[in-house]
Amino acid sequence: MSLLGALGLGRGGVVAAVGAGGKTTLLYRLAHEAHSAGLRVLVTSTTHMGPLPEATTGPLLLGDVAREAIEEAVSRTGLVTLLGKRVRPDKIEGISAEQVDSVAPLVDLVLVEADGARGRSLKLPAPHEPVLPGTTGVVLVLAGMDVLGAPLTDANVHRVALVTSACGRAEGEPVDAEALLATLLHETGYLSRIPPGVRAGVFLNKAEGEPLGAAEVAGRLVPPYAFAAYGSAQSGTVALVE
Repeated sequence: MSLLGALGLGRGGVVAAVGAGGKTTLLYRLAHEAHSAGLRVLVTSTTHMGPLPEATTGPLLLGDVAREAIEEAVSRTGLVTLLGKRVRPDKIEGISAEQVDSVAPLVDLVLVEADGARGRSLKLPAPHEPVLPGTTGVVLVLAGMDVLGAPLTDANVHRVALVTSACGRAEGEPVDAEALLATLLHETGYLSRIPPGVRAGVFLNKAEGEPLGAAEVAGRLVPPYAFAAYGSAQSGTVALVE
């Protein structure tokens, strides 16, 4: 089963990826699967993204791009990445949530990276996160299974103070399945940021070496999430829990 099919994604709508542990990799995996299925796809961000090769992104449009230029690139290639200005060699600004809403009708599927995690594998959102476009129909909350057994430190967890508070652990203690679940289910976490009518699910990424642990965690997330899946965005493997 493809990641696109397992997560119930297809033509129409805006999908926002939040959390930690491989959002960009997942979005481009989904983008290429959708493009291969004949859909016109736009990838963007309402936060920041690192530089990516055009072989991955399709045409990379930066800055104040005219609507006609976006339409032309989409018509020509079927897969386009739209971002703001380059703020440094390893970072490109995203666009506003309102801009995402404006360009969504130009394509069949919009994939949005809606918050950042600085390369960590687990996070709890700050009060201003995530930045969801009004047209968002699905929110994918990510966590990296490679965080299991790692210490609760800034090297592995983004916004570590929020995470330690949510899971009742001290900084430096190892992350186990209970701590991971407590973070994903916490009352101030992503579940509290999902707008009414939006479908929310979890993707436990980097699960290649931890399939049994991932299956157990995923099974305990539904409900309150509509679905949970585990697998590898890098390799495209996935298993679904509903």
